[in-house]
Amino acid sequence: MHMYALVDRLTSLPDELIIRILSLLPTKDAGVTSVLSRKLRRLFPWITSLNFDVSPISLCLKQPYAIERYPSFINFVDTVLQRYKSKYLTRFKLHVCKVVLFCCKNGYNQGCLPDLKFAHLNAWITYPLTLCGGLRELDLCILVREPGDAQLPPAIFTCETLEVLKLNVNLGLDQVSTMPSYRLPNLKLVILSVSLISNDGILPRLIASCPLLEDLTFDCFTYHVYNIVITSTSLRRLYVRMHRLGEIESDGRFFVQIHTPNLEYFKYRDDLAMCYSIPIMHSLVEASVAFYGCLENDNEITVEFAFEQMLGFIRSLSYVQHLSLFDTIMQLMKDIASEDETVIKDQLPVFPNLKHLVLGCGSCNHFWHNLLLPFLNSSPALETLVFAEGLIDNYDDKYCEFGRKQLELEREFFRTAREIPLCCRYHLKRIVIKRYYGEERERRLIQFFLRHALVLEELVIYPVSEVSFSDRMLVQNTLNNLPKASVTCLIQVL
Repeated sequence: MHMYALVDRLTSLPDELIIRILSLLPTKDAGVTSVLSRKLRRLFPWITSLNFDVSPISLCLKQPYAIERYPSFINFVDTVLQRYKSKYLTRFKLHVCKVVLFCCKNGYNQGCLPDLKFAHLNAWITYPLTLCGGLRELDLCILVREPGDAQLPPAIFTCETLEVLKLNVNLGLDQVSTMPSYRLPNLKLVILSVSLISNDGILPRLIASCPLLEDLTFDCFTYHVYNIVITSTSLRRLYVRMHRLGEIESDGRFFVQIHTPNLEYFKYRDDLAMCYSIPIMHSLVEASVAFYGCLENDNEITVEFAFEQMLGFIRSLSYVQHLSLFDTIMQLMKDIASEDETVIKDQLPVFPNLKHLVLGCGSCNHFWHNLLLPFLNSSPALETLVFAEGLIDNYDDKYCEFGRKQLELEREFFRTAREIPLCCRYHLKRIVIKRYYGEERERRLIQFFLRHALVLEELVIYPVSEVSFSDRMLVQNTLNNLPKASVTCLIQVL
């Protein structure tokens, strides 16, 4: 169809419908479309959604891509806001930098961030808050080269019509943290990713001001924040990732309290706290937990104490259906089990609803003789088991005395006949092993599963690096020749 015919069909629509169509487009595309006719140009300032995104323009000085277009982006935003006429702006998106915030803190070239004066930037941020209409969604990704004393406008946290708030900024929160109260009665989704928080009152006050909040992401660097309090009966999804700056003291101040009885999806990344107060979440569907550390620099903290705190956290997840455990959790369990193998078996909670379990050991030594059965026996309905970071690491433990002892215990474990766990007898159908090296230790563990998983349908192996087709076939044929209790088990090497 000819372009003019398409334009005629578009312009023949009612004004309200044209405005809705243009509002669905990124503002840059809507502006380009509006030059096709006088009617479209007239209606463009009345769109109800403004979407400004600088992502097509790379600001990286090492790999510049159309960096000279950045001034034109600034002029375009200024022009659109100056000519905007509608009082019913419902959505405002402003992304002036797509750099991941935490890369900058770890040495990312600050020159790749935009050099934008805050007075100019503040005019953009506050613009949608000055209109009389009902702003429902505010999405800001603002990472500037020199934030200085620039502050996030407090007016954002008193916009009572907001339903969605997404903030990824490296602006200060001093003014926000000193506000007497927040007023966000309609807010349902919050993504708060900020460069630094030094006040532990922001999060609980924010949640308290959102009676309808269903989805919360809190992703930030913190300094001298010791109390994490999250209380909400409406919350369904929660993601917490903390990066703590400075030393964590062991005087009992590092406290985490979470009361979310209706939570369904939970992802948590933080250092291991001194104390947890988390009731069992009976509605939990999926949870993923990783602890970066456990006060390793504090000589007063014993492995046993850290294990008790970690175990208290995990008990709150006992009704989950899909569970992922990473890093320090597995390290602590390994350390405890190496001293007394009955501790894990006796204290690990039962997960009656667990169908999908992901275990990631990170950089800790992978010894499974005192961890595997406790997990299997605690998960009677388990259907899928994933070793996300492999069965072994690339460090050869044979060269240290502890490693040699553990290797012998592991070898003896897999040689000895074991009572088949309930999940292996009736439910375990799929096992996934990533970072497979092809070592004898790995084959022993695979043999254990093939002997004990009576209803196993699929064993999926991912080699640690790319291998040729012939090498994959060699691994697959080797594993296929191992005795299997399940005649329907399919082994795949991908």
